[in-house]
Amino acid sequence: MAQDASQRWNRTDGVLIAPGTTPEAVADAFAERGVVVRLEWFPATTHLLSLTLMTDVEGRVAVTPPSRGGVVPGPSVSELVESLARQFTADVAVGPATFNALPDDVELPSISHHGSASARTVVISPMSAYMVPLQATLLERPLAVASTPSLDRRIVMYSGEGTELGTFGWDDESLPALVLTSDSEDMSIRAIPTGDPEDDAVFSWGMTSRYVWGGVKEPGPALRSLVDELLADLTDASGIVDAVPGADLEAAAAAIVKPGIDGFAAMLEALGLPDWVLEVLTGRLAPVEVPGVVVHEPRGLSNAVGRSVGLLLADPSTPGSAFWQGLCAHGDGQAVGGAGRRAARGGSGRGPRGGRRAPSSLDRQHPGRDGGRGGLPAGGRHHRGLAGLLDAPP
Repeated sequence: MAQDASQRWNRTDGVLIAPGTTPEAVADAFAERGVVVRLEWFPATTHLLSLTLMTDVEGRVAVTPPSRGGVVPGPSVSELVESLARQFTADVAVGPATFNALPDDVELPSISHHGSASARTVVISPMSAYMVPLQATLLERPLAVASTPSLDRRIVMYSGEGTELGTFGWDDESLPALVLTSDSEDMSIRAIPTGDPEDDAVFSWGMTSRYVWGGVKEPGPALRSLVDELLADLTDASGIVDAVPGADLEAAAAAIVKPGIDGFAAMLEALGLPDWVLEVLTGRLAPVEVPGVVVHEPRGLSNAVGRSVGLLLADPSTPGSAFWQGLCAHGDGQAVGGAGRRAARGGSGRGPRGGRRAPSSLDRQHPGRDGGRGGLPAGGRHHRGLAGLLDAPP
């Protein structure tokens, strides 16, 4: 007999942080309590477990009864959280309930937000080409950029340790963005539609997922159906394909359920990305070896501004670009340089009275909420255009 059809269950997420504890030990603890749960973790951070359970409106967790199928209400979330925290000397949070039993002198394994030596990253974005030199300077790392006319997107690449593109916020003109990352332990994709982390769609092919079916080893049809409905992965492929024009939604959905490198490769194909993107992400091709790539080195702000203005004025879609290109053709390089800087700043060059103050954001450069996303200095996604970054005395 299954649970009462009138019983309503909700998906409730949580986390367990327990240095020195294995995922297998945590799974056994849930099984002993008869709690149905999904555990997820990365190979490098087995002390940090994602928990997904079912709870009812009274805050009780779903457990398997000893004599029949389905699930029934068990202990309250707060009871479960405290008992787990005390058993594993851990910090546990599930829904609104939290209990921290970590020792005061505990040292948690560090989690880097600056990539690893083996990390390879490809960012797909409508970002303007003239923004890349500024990003390279801001992040203090070389950025390789290639254009894909068929996608109307820039492909920005980098590898190894360093500050990630997006650490300081996202410019609206660079969204939606798609961040593909591969290293020795994981392959993941993150779609960033708005710059708000709550709106991101994320999927990893390196994360381990394990179901605990309460106190039973093999779930019956009713239990499996309920778990598939409430505890299965919520990543919606549509959130990923929306970031790239012309992507194949059906193929992307199929790629999510494929394991490992096969699923990763299938996703890149579903997104319609060039074949060399997979070669870059798997390390078979260095970013600088991509056909037609342009590499921007971090050579200081003044150098980045000069390169950015040059790219901006060389763009036929920029108003007045034909005039500046005409001056360049007549050899008046110095005049173009001074006028170009003044035009990019939007000022007349007549001194402080007619100009604007340099933005303090270039000095603050405070990180975003998640420490590893976004792309511009303080102000992030609220920043508008290139002029704000170029608004400094010549």
